[in-house]
Amino acid sequence: MDTSKQLIKKVVLKTLLSKIEEINHKLADLKTSLGYFEKKYGMATEAFYHHFIEGSLEDEMDFFEWKTTKEMYDELKAEKDALLEILK
Repeated sequence: MDTSKQLIKKVVLKTLLSKIEEINHKLADLKTSLGYFEKKYGMATEAFYHHFIEGSLEDEMDFFEWKTTKEMYDELKAEKDALLEILK
């Protein structure tokens, strides 16, 4: 492999690892937020989400924030998994 290809590969790898690290920090923050809601309402996020989507919960602002936080967490987790798959 010539030097320019090695350099490009190294830069891409470093960029991917940096992005994964950034996602890890965001996931940790979101997990903290999810834990706050779980503790406050005494319900696991997955159970809450199911009840909220089916419409059996009130329309509290906290619930909309909890739903959005869970969806952001899931999207970032999927993005991280895809990046990790590329690195294999």
